[in-house]
Amino acid sequence: MNKIKEEIITRLIEHSRIIYTVISDMAVYFTTWAEDYESNKDNLEKKKNKMQLSEEDGDSIKIQLIKEFSEAEAQGVGDYMTLVLRMDNLINYPLEFVDMLPKIKFDGKLDKEIKKRYNKLINKIIEMAAVLKTTIKNLRDKREAVFDNTTKIHEIENEIDTIYRQFLEYLYSNEDLDIRNLLRIRDSIVLLEQLADRIHFLTDLIRVLLYQ
Repeated sequence: MNKIKEEIITRLIEHSRIIYTVISDMAVYFTTWAEDYESNKDNLEKKKNKMQLSEEDGDSIKIQLIKEFSEAEAQGVGDYMTLVLRMDNLINYPLEFVDMLPKIKFDGKLDKEIKKRYNKLINKIIEMAAVLKTTIKNLRDKREAVFDNTTKIHEIENEIDTIYRQFLEYLYSNEDLDIRNLLRIRDSIVLLEQLADRIHFLTDLIRVLLYQ
């Protein structure tokens, strides 16, 4: 691996840690919101601000990489730069998700089951983000493990698709759920499913890099 590629990957390792942190913070935000939104507003705002600062850190890495290496595309790092941009886009989804949560209101009847389904979905996305972090590190340090890492991400994405479809079916078949809440919950889990899709999409790019 030449020096430019190794330096790009080292920065991407740092970026993957930021992605994992933001997704973990999203999960903490959800748990705190689910316990009692009104009582935890201040803490939730602090958590959201932390996520936004992490987004800025990730954006800084992207900008630095573009400035330093965009002209190096002729040296065969175009796919690395594509990975930089795709990874940077991931952080938008957790931020949009936490923005949407305070708009969802429960009446107490369905809270437990809906929150359980949210947790199942979010926990799988955290698992996927953890494997992504390992995959990016292995791209530099243990390339022979990368294909298995990306295969694991694919397997988790399939599990997430199943959980997502079951969640939607539960929402659409529940006559007691207020239509406004149904639509808001649906839109929020669409964001989570899209986040998982974007992480899965990265695996194809990463596999391409294995053969460069």
